[in-house]
Amino acid sequence: MNDIHAKIEAALFVANSPISVAKLASIIAEEEPAINDAILSLKEKYNSSSSGIHIIEHEGGIQLATKPDSAHIVAQLVKTETHENLTPATLETLSFIAYLGPISKSLLEYIRGVNSSFTLRNLMIRGLIERIPHPQKSNTYLYRPTSDLIRHLGIKSKEELPDFAKYQELKENLENE
Repeated sequence: MNDIHAKIEAALFVANSPISVAKLASIIAEEEPAINDAILSLKEKYNSSSSGIHIIEHEGGIQLATKPDSAHIVAQLVKTETHENLTPATLETLSFIAYLGPISKSLLEYIRGVNSSFTLRNLMIRGLIERIPHPQKSNTYLYRPTSDLIRHLGIKSKEELPDFAKYQELKENLENE
C-alpha cells in the first residue's frame, strides 16, 4: 500500500470528527493535491468493496464510518452505551436539527413551540448533535448533526435524507420572515 494512503487511514481511524484536506496535508506533510488523489483512491477501495467501513464527507471534512450494512451492529453498540430510548420530543428535535442544521436554538424553539434546552443538552451528551459558534452573532450558537449521527443513519451526508431540499427551503423561508 502507498505510504500516503496508510497515513491517511491512520489519521482517519483515530479522528473523532471529520478532518479537512488542509489539516491532513499539514499532519502528513504532503501537498493537498496528493492528499486529494489519495482520498479518491481510498474512496474507491472502501466505498465499493465488501469492507465494513467507508469514507464519508461531512461539514467540509472526511471521516471513516461504518457502512449501512453494519448499521445493526453499530445500533447494538450504541444501545448498550445509552440505556434509555429517545423520547418523542427528543426524536422530533433531532429530526429538525438533522434536516435544518445548523440551526439556532431560537428558530428551533419557534418551530417546535416549546423550550428545547433540556432536549438539546440530552442530544449533545449522546453525541448526536453538536453546538458551534454562530458565524455572524457573538454569544449565539447553532446546532447541527454530528458525524456520528450521520454514520449511525447509514448515510454519507445529511443531503441524502429523504426530502432534504424541501426542508432546506422551509428553513430559508423561516429565516427570512
